[in-house]
Formats: sequence, C-alpha cells, structure tokens
Amino acid sequence: MNKIFSLSVIGLFFIQIGAAGQAIVYDILLAGKDVGELMISPAKKGESRESLRVQGAINTLFYDVVYVGENVFERGVLKTSLSSQEVNGKLKEKTNTRQTENSYEIIFAEARTAPKEIPEISHPINHTVTSLYYREPLNMSRIYSERFGTMCSVKKVATGAYEVVMPDGKKALYSYQNGQCKEVRSEIVGIPLIFRIRPDSLRQ
Repeated sequence: MNKIFSLSVIGLFFIQIGAAGQAIVYDILLAGKDVGELMISPAKKGESRESLRVQGAINTLFYDVVYVGENVFERGVLKTSLSSQEVNGKLKEKTNTRQTENSYEIIFAEARTAPKEIPEISHPINHTVTSLYYREPLNMSRIYSERFGTMCSVKKVATGAYEVVMPDGKKALYSYQNGQCKEVRSEIVGIPLIFRIRPDSLRQ
C-alpha cells in the first residue's frame, strides 16, 4: 500500500505511546481483510511546541480513501490543525483550525462548495480525536474533532476501553494496553473498519 492516510494530536493527562523516532503502524481491516495501513509518526518536540501526524490509506472495491491530518500544540494548547479527506482521488472535505488571540477560527472547504466559516470556539483546546492514537484519554470527557470543528464526548466503557461519539452520531471504540492504543473500531465513508496495531509496533 503506497498511499498514505493522515491524522494527528496531544493532551494533558494522557499516557504517551511509542518510542522516540519510531513510527507506529496499524493494519486496517474490513471483514477480516487487510485494506490499508495507518502510520502514526513520532511526535516532533521543541522547547514548548509539539507536532503530531498520522498517515495512511484505505483501498476497497468501491473506495480509495486518503485522509491527512496534522496538529501543532504549544504548551499543551492547540495552535493549528488540518483535517483533509480524499475519496477516489477527489477532495471530499477539508477543515482548518487556527487559534486566534482568545478563540479559534475554523474554516471548512468542501470540494463542491466555496469555503465557509463557522462560529469560533472560545475555549482553549488541549485534546483532539487523533490524540487517542498517542495517549490514553485518562479522566477525559470531551475532546476536539479536527474534522468536524467541534467537541465530542469520550466515555470509559471498560478497563482500557473508551467510546467516542462523533458529532455526526457515529461511535468509535478505542482499546488500550499498558497505555498504548492497540485497536480502534471505527467507520469511514460508511465502511466499518478495524485499526489493529502490528505486533512489532507494540511497546515492550
């Protein structure tokens, strides 16, 4: 699988995963069949800044999906994020989030419409949906969806298992082992998928 599919993240009260400089790779499964891969890039850290990125691609009989997302945090607060999704080679959606002086500006740019702005989020963002691939959401109840440009709920449903309800009503289940995300059951363009970490990416 040569194409790459991307997301990204940070947060307080999360448990870090992955060794420095080493990417974490997940196989993407549909009905038990391998249809792609998801790569979690190691965090790029500066004195007060952290950049995170997830990349991957999904190829099925009817859909070729490429998703790109990036976050930049400064002192634990989101500064910018990008979420972009292509389906069958065409842009389906793109969302940019940027922190202004006291709030956030969120701009959607869909393929079939002109860019549009939505109301700003006035509170600092400390956690995003894709943070879940980097850190277990301990004591979290709400995190930011970079794709939808709004907050969504997180609920612990079992030891090391968390249900995330997206703004469109769809649910995703994140499972952790020793603080590391080992599996995600989610849905993309209506397709139920399992993201399962490769054994050689498991933390020892």
